[in-house]
Amino acid sequence: MKNVFPLWIVIFSLFASFGFAQIADPFEEELEELERPEAPERISTTAELEGLWEVSYIYDKFQPFDELFPNRKPTLYFDIVNQQAFGYTGCNTFSIFTYLEGNGIDVLGFLGMTKKWCDGHGEDIFLTVLKSAHTFAIDDEGILSFSCGNMEIMKLKKLERNDDYHPFGIPKMMATQKLLF
Repeated sequence: MKNVFPLWIVIFSLFASFGFAQIADPFEEELEELERPEAPERISTTAELEGLWEVSYIYDKFQPFDELFPNRKPTLYFDIVNQQAFGYTGCNTFSIFTYLEGNGIDVLGFLGMTKKWCDGHGEDIFLTVLKSAHTFAIDDEGILSFSCGNMEIMKLKKLERNDDYHPFGIPKMMATQKLLF
């Protein structure tokens, strides 16, 4: 009788494992039902990034975009030749080195940033999301979106300025020359 008991346990666990493998996981079904962002059909190039962009959406599950930036929205100006971006966080100005290749973007480091006191968490969230971006796409409507993996984390719209505009007043001729250092 002692030898029969362990055999029943083995047989029962085999049948149970086959039976439970057929039961669908409710969490996986919920994930499949969620809409996933579709990959853009249009291929964006780094040359299309050149210019001034204003943030229109930023991923934050705790506060709406308008509460994060009640006074002024963040902006980014891409200098493709020198692979830099200059911008405004909604409170402070900053400049960063970027690595751009194809539709990939990575923030390599900060060149400088002003240190004015900022109310709220908008600046911190903006900078964190900006550092998290690894790919970009520009849709047919001209909206720039940054993604981390397959999740869209930030959207920007291009501000129409004349060709000589630079956010820090640098003449376009000087801003488009490659740095020697």
